[in-house]
Amino acid sequence: MSSIRLRFYFKIFIFTMVFFVLCSFQTSFWPNVIPWVPSPQLWLLMIFFISLRWTPLFTIFYIYFLGFCLTRFSQIPLKMAWTTLLVTFGLLSVFKDRVRLSGALSFSFFTLLGSIVFEFCYVGLSRIIEANPTSMLFLERSVQILVNFIFSYVAYTFFEWLDQFFYNENIWSKTPEKSDGVEQ
Repeated sequence: MSSIRLRFYFKIFIFTMVFFVLCSFQTSFWPNVIPWVPSPQLWLLMIFFISLRWTPLFTIFYIYFLGFCLTRFSQIPLKMAWTTLLVTFGLLSVFKDRVRLSGALSFSFFTLLGSIVFEFCYVGLSRIIEANPTSMLFLERSVQILVNFIFSYVAYTFFEWLDQFFYNENIWSKTPEKSDGVEQ
């Protein structure tokens, strides 16, 4: 197995573990520390990052896998997770090709857009697909969109670092410097 493929597998493993931590943060940690503010959907920000930065074919299958994992952390049914994430991914992909921004500003814009699309798709598709649809909860969903937007810059910085660290060939190909025959 080549080192590039091995690094890619390791990157996927690390991103999956980070996804688990982010889901746990939203469902266990945040509600016990700050129960009066809806928790940020950091897992959703990770999906936005993956949708914007990775190749589309792999991203679709990886998002399906993450959607399946998400159902273990929340009360979201699998059909709702998959359809909502797929619609959100599709709309983000359409807008990604038309908006020419880069960096944290671009990610913040797409976080705002993606959060709005995700919340409206979730409510709309729930009314179509489910026998017992979810309630609108307009104020709570609006605050959650705002909280996602606020956390987008920090999330982008972290995901960008993680993406570069685990797949940047320059970092992985460095060898320790030697001086006088002793590794430092």
